[in-house]
Amino acid sequence: MIKNYIKIAWRNLLKNPQQTTINLLGLTIGTGSCLFILIYVFAQLGYDAHHEQADNIYRVETIIEREGANFDTAAASPPIAFAIKEDFPEVTEATRVVLTDVFFSTLIRAFNSSDGYYEPRAYIADSTFFKVFDYRFLEGNPLGALNEPNTVVLSSKLAHKLFGEQKVLDKEVVWGSGEDELVLTIKGVFDETYGKSHLNPNYIVSMGTEGMGTFVQGFESFATNNFVYSYIQLSPNSSAAGLRQKLPEFIKARGGKDLADAGMLSKTLLLKNIADIHLYSEGRKNQLHEVSSIEFLYFLLSLAFFIQLVACVNFINLSTARASKRAKEIGIRKVVGAGKRMLRGQFLGESILLSMTAVLISVPLTLVLLPYLNELTNASLDYSNMLQWKIALLLLIIGLLTGLIAGIYPAILLSAIHPVKAFKRTNILGSGNGTLRKALVVFQFVVSISLVVAVIIITQQFRFSQNKDLGYDKENMLALRIGTDEASSKFDAIKELFLKIPGVTAVSSGNYAPSENVLSDNGLYLPGESRERSTIVKRNGVSEDYFKTMRIPFLTGRDFTAKDTVDQIIVNRATLETFDIPLEKALSTQLIQSFGEETFEMRIIGVVENYHYASIKEAISPLFLYKENSPNWLFLKTKTKNYGQLLTALETEWKKSVRNVPFDYRFVDREVAQLYAEEKRLGKISIVFTLLAIVISCLGLFGLVSYVAEQKKKEIGIRKVLGASVNSVVRLLTKDFIKLVVIALFIAVPIAYLLMDRWLQDYTYRIDIKWWVFALAGGCAMFITLLTVGFQSLKSAVANPIKSLKTE
Repeated sequence: MIKNYIKIAWRNLLKNPQQTTINLLGLTIGTGSCLFILIYVFAQLGYDAHHEQADNIYRVETIIEREGANFDTAAASPPIAFAIKEDFPEVTEATRVVLTDVFFSTLIRAFNSSDGYYEPRAYIADSTFFKVFDYRFLEGNPLGALNEPNTVVLSSKLAHKLFGEQKVLDKEVVWGSGEDELVLTIKGVFDETYGKSHLNPNYIVSMGTEGMGTFVQGFESFATNNFVYSYIQLSPNSSAAGLRQKLPEFIKARGGKDLADAGMLSKTLLLKNIADIHLYSEGRKNQLHEVSSIEFLYFLLSLAFFIQLVACVNFINLSTARASKRAKEIGIRKVVGAGKRMLRGQFLGESILLSMTAVLISVPLTLVLLPYLNELTNASLDYSNMLQWKIALLLLIIGLLTGLIAGIYPAILLSAIHPVKAFKRTNILGSGNGTLRKALVVFQFVVSISLVVAVIIITQQFRFSQNKDLGYDKENMLALRIGTDEASSKFDAIKELFLKIPGVTAVSSGNYAPSENVLSDNGLYLPGESRERSTIVKRNGVSEDYFKTMRIPFLTGRDFTAKDTVDQIIVNRATLETFDIPLEKALSTQLIQSFGEETFEMRIIGVVENYHYASIKEAISPLFLYKENSPNWLFLKTKTKNYGQLLTALETEWKKSVRNVPFDYRFVDREVAQLYAEEKRLGKISIVFTLLAIVISCLGLFGLVSYVAEQKKKEIGIRKVLGASVNSVVRLLTKDFIKLVVIALFIAVPIAYLLMDRWLQDYTYRIDIKWWVFALAGGCAMFITLLTVGFQSLKSAVANPIKSLKTE
């Protein structure tokens, strides 16, 4: 019986090549989209699941409330993790991680080599790190790897880069340079490809190593320096929710005085299971590394769902529209004894066969297109991501469900046709079927118009982000990593050498490059006020000529000079507004910061206009700048048509002045563009899937209008014989579809507006949604409809009426 169903289904599909091609193409596009999105979504799931105690490991996160502002971070103060372990018996272990990248760029090289490298993702971690987290070691023993000071564990990739194919256990590397240079002993090599994790170290230095590690070990305040990523491990039967309820009292008892000294109104500690960090950390600042978003995955899954649904709508519309073509077949089957159940099975078999064929085609198609899809989503997926039984099972389910959803209504409808009506050629399905078909066409247009609106608004916001005046000139700007104390000490000499190179117009320096998130801050308050009312103000150290190089205008006051110290500061306009300081009184104002019992007064010597030192997703915060003598970055304003020659000249002078330090540069405008990579990616994805939805809708429209034209072939012939013009015939065939587009536009406008307005709420600086966006989307839908429907209508209108009437 099943074999017979498949054979008849295959014959019927081949008998109607146009309908079969349209349906198969639409379903293949939809299924291929689903397959790729499933591969991408599965690649984003399962982070940190490979750790044996993953269900019991939590990261301690922080929310700080100050006067007029809240600050949230994925990190915590240095002593918090181990204090929680001391105070709560349900906590069996604790460990901490410091990401050194955000504070300084450190060179690392093999002991007997002069080739140093700036390697990102350098961690400093406690000796308990490998007790909490599971890593596969290729050399060494994880449990004792970080017990001693001046020890390091390397990723296999970095070990190969520094030592080639040699065994590296107990070999030495040099970390840092100049007076801060340290010799570290390698105590292990781990496989960085083992498991997916929000932790992504390139190498890990023991916390007992002199410098940042020993600072963290000795720091006692529970309020400040919230830059340490802190993890605790609970016993298997403990409740994380119960521990959360105890943390407010814990921080009050342990750090109440520290909070008051730091001017904090409150500090809230949160616990996040490590399995949730990758997908549920959106909005939490200072992540260790880039995280994804569950909402983005929902967005992709929604796109796949709607595209597949649009393809199903095509199948339903074309199947029901061509019911009269199969009326005699159905009538004959019923006369010879076929029941409704048998007929439904036959029609469902056809739809499932078609959808499973689409599944088979989509697999190799997705493999071929995978490199382009990776570029689209900024992913790095390969065929191995497809070879998962879960994806194969879901793909099979999608194929079956698609066949059922697309075929169930036509199967019920067609199997209910009365044999007498089938042979009489009367109105076989009744008027209700036409109404449903129109509703489904409207649905397709609603999806298409909404996606077009989304594409326009996302593109507008992306261009707004890229073109907005940032308050400084990012064009023709180079940022050169200084990296070592030796290079910092030679800044003035290097500056003079660079200024002599043709094409360099200005040179300055700073601790943070434009586009880098400024992490450093202080709690400041005005004279006469209490430290409890202090306000968090971001801080950045810069050199003289910084504002000239960046072309940041002064509102009042002056730039730094060689004689200035850290007691003289320059602030932005937001700082004056925060402290309610009139511009004309700014230069006579002091701001105070306190550390324990000590207070320091800083005098404002200049005020600059606000500028975006971070992404425009965030509001411009108060910022003060001080004179820095050991900067991390060198900034060069350039004017040249030959960057290759300029960079060669700069590198030559750099290597003459600084030994064993690579010439590591970047273009500032490109780095700023990276801040909006998410919007760019979202825009590209929206454009591609919108085009796919439109293509599927156009295929369905083409099939429908072809059927309508064929159904009205004799009517058109009679009209033409009676003198009807081509225009009137085209209007006859297109007017109903135009009405459907207008109805769809009225439905899509409020839906698209609400969804996109909600999306734009994440941006402090955003575009306004204009009325013409919806008019343009509606115009696009109307143009595509007229193009699709008009082509077939025109073809029918110019056909010879004799051919359509010769059988009458």
